[in-house]
Amino acid sequence: MSSIRIHPLHLGTITRYKDSMMFKIGYGVRMDFPILAFYLEGAGKKILVDTGGCDPQDPVHGPHRAPYVREKDQDVVSALRKKVGVDPDEIDIVINNHLHWDHCAGNDLFPNAEIIVQKRELESALNPVPLLSVAYIRKYLEEVRYTTVDGDREIVPGVSVLLTPGHTEGLQCVLVETPGKRYLLTGDCVPLYESMNHNPPWPNGLFVNLREYYETQVKVSKLGASIIPGHDMKVLETEVYE
Repeated sequence: MSSIRIHPLHLGTITRYKDSMMFKIGYGVRMDFPILAFYLEGAGKKILVDTGGCDPQDPVHGPHRAPYVREKDQDVVSALRKKVGVDPDEIDIVINNHLHWDHCAGNDLFPNAEIIVQKRELESALNPVPLLSVAYIRKYLEEVRYTTVDGDREIVPGVSVLLTPGHTEGLQCVLVETPGKRYLLTGDCVPLYESMNHNPPWPNGLFVNLREYYETQVKVSKLGASIIPGHDMKVLETEVYE
């Protein structure tokens, strides 16, 4: 039986209209959404899922992400040390849900990690639809060495990535087997718990292919896994998922 435990990390907060997370639902309603990462304890390797956003005070990249705040100890290095006692050079594997700025802008802080992303995701991020280019920071695409996978893949026993496109062309969810149940770390595929309460499940406010997104939602629904969404404050109400 897997002994993996999932530790959510709060890496800052973005303020957006609700319909940015749920397509055409909540227009004009402003909400705070956490930037989340997850440390997987007990997987045999030290694994981090996502690395958060850039420094909000970064004069080049920060202004384009506002409104966005990051409190003391919410950068990914401090959060890891404070919550789970792990230093960045101890991380063996980083898995990126996708390559939007708020999921990968700490990738360069993990010098010994293999950084895993879908092949389709890296290719599309390097050549995005111009309208969507603001969602990326090229530094974290061009100056980071990635290991690409193509489709569903077991990373270590108890941890697999699943190709789940729609929000982006190569988004991947992370399936984790813990002692108590299986969890799916969905990132922006399922941004809020509320997203799964609709029939069919409701897409993110941003997507590149709605038909693929619907097929992804069917795939996710059939897994029988407990969903841990990518931008819901309620995720942080549980200290450890096991």
